[in-house]
Amino acid sequence: MAAAFYFLLPTLPVYAVNILDVNKNQVGYIIGVYALAALIIRPFSGYVLDAYGRRSVYLWALGIFTLLMGFYHLAGNFYILLLIRMLHGFTWGTITTGGSTIAADLTPESRRAEGIGYFGMAMAFSIALAPYAGDQIMGQDNFFNLFTVAAIVSVAAFLLALMVKMPNIKSGETKLSLSKMFEKRVNRLALVMFMGAFPYAAIISFISIYSDELGIKQGGLFFIFMALGVILARVFVGKVMDKKGPNGLVLFGILITIIGLFLMSYVVSFWPLMFSGVLVGIGNGIIMPTVQTMALNMVPTERHGAANATFFSAVDLGIGAGSISLGYIAEYFGIAVMFFICGIILLLPLLFYFIFVVKHYEFHVGKLSQANA
Repeated sequence: MAAAFYFLLPTLPVYAVNILDVNKNQVGYIIGVYALAALIIRPFSGYVLDAYGRRSVYLWALGIFTLLMGFYHLAGNFYILLLIRMLHGFTWGTITTGGSTIAADLTPESRRAEGIGYFGMAMAFSIALAPYAGDQIMGQDNFFNLFTVAAIVSVAAFLLALMVKMPNIKSGETKLSLSKMFEKRVNRLALVMFMGAFPYAAIISFISIYSDELGIKQGGLFFIFMALGVILARVFVGKVMDKKGPNGLVLFGILITIIGLFLMSYVVSFWPLMFSGVLVGIGNGIIMPTVQTMALNMVPTERHGAANATFFSAVDLGIGAGSISLGYIAEYFGIAVMFFICGIILLLPLLFYFIFVVKHYEFHVGKLSQANA
């Protein structure tokens, strides 16, 4: 499922520029629309996952996601493409919220960070292989083959999902309310993820265009090196989180991402660009599972859906807002300057975390432990 999705992330901007003839400042909308659609649906998806159970919600969303893959063949202008991206964003938001919630339910509490880390490695492999594979399938603007292969992979994912045994966890509280859609205890962590998502919006939207501008061939390999960094981090981050706690991991993860972004803004050749991808990947591989585990540690099991929805909503909002706003910076100041600014932006979530999040997290984890004793 994720592979089909990541086939399209770096290639749809190329499709928009080369086939639909859009401007650079419009490219960000391709990512922004799907991210904002996912943002809108996540609170509701978290509610239905908690209220009605995981399996049916997850399978319905994945089935619709699969059907929509075939509609990219019909994207003959920019506005049709945006409509398809919006609909796909709704299903992607539900699938990723549901998948993470199911993974957390299946993992023992004492090894939650480790389990989430391993689950995330599947996404990391998709990030590693799918963008490059999508670029190779696309070739010289062969988008028919790209969209067809993405649809076939989605069908395979749906068939495999039908065979997975999922936990029967639900609250049974079906009355819809704002408190059931969002988990206010993780709001501060969500703000950290919102600010931290800006650089990844820039990378997703512009790395292929950036490598072309630099004259770097095989720029799609950036995603493989980035994913290698993610995988390297996730091998150890879960065990460290479960044993040592999150603070050192958050500090290291954000700082190494900043270094990677600064390096990215100065590269002029292939290997420095790939090395910056490894650094950014390590940062992502540390921050995502660490902060997600923190969010789940703060709430009871029957609120995991809402907690995940709040967490991923913040990521989507950051990617959506970042891809659109940073698109204008790229248009008027250049992509290199945009990456440098992204590094500076990351200082904000770092300061916010240590000033406002650390004690808040410790208080709620302790309170939940006392309630479960």
